[in-house]
Amino acid sequence: MRATALLCSFGAAFGALFAFPAFAQQHREARPPTHTVTEPYHLESFGSFSWLMLRGDFTAIVGLGSALAQHPSTGVGALAGARGEITIYEGKLFLSYGKPGPLLAPEKEKAALLAFATVPAWQSLTIDRDVAPQDVESFIADAAKAHGIDAEKSFPFEMQGSVMPYVMHVDMAPIKGPHGMGLPMAVAVETKGEEIPGKIAALYVTPNLEGIVTRGGQRIEAHWISPDEQWTTRLDHWGIKRGATLLLPKL
Repeated sequence: MRATALLCSFGAAFGALFAFPAFAQQHREARPPTHTVTEPYHLESFGSFSWLMLRGDFTAIVGLGSALAQHPSTGVGALAGARGEITIYEGKLFLSYGKPGPLLAPEKEKAALLAFATVPAWQSLTIDRDVAPQDVESFIADAAKAHGIDAEKSFPFEMQGSVMPYVMHVDMAPIKGPHGMGLPMAVAVETKGEEIPGKIAALYVTPNLEGIVTRGGQRIEAHWISPDEQWTTRLDHWGIKRGATLLLPKL
């Protein structure tokens, strides 16, 4: 693996959405909801992905201590101050920081963006084919439907196995300067490669949560955890290698 510092630009993901200046200006002025709750699985979100992209505003929205007190099983997010990534897998909190520095106790940390859900029990299935990055969303939706889950509603899922190919990052610092369409959102450390094993915590969301929990135009927000559980990242681009185990909510 090779890690490099870069400026995370999300212009491609939002280019079509903000094609007209008046539309972009309207969304710069109107802040999206900072707190949503949807059922089933009590999927709760704090902050807005599009607001981070448009404003570069990594202000603290919620404390991790209060979020963890709700005993979520799966969650993803970004630390306040663009300092790193937040992942909750099987109810356990994982944090990664983009650069060395003084650290707070995990329960004292705060998030600029956080979404999590609660699942009483999981059902598992083995993925019997490789899934290309462009097919992951439809594959997860189809697998959910085949196992009795309403894919018209938001739900969490987890995975154990290898992703291939992949691009992932960890935020390390905010950008000082203008923000918006085609402009950097944060300074981050990026890692990319052809295949890597690990665990995935993810949320599949309804269209009304696109741009809040996920990037605009995307239905899945996913984080990776290293096999030794010492590192977690946001997955920007990823496919699934055959043989991985998919965990879906058990009915």
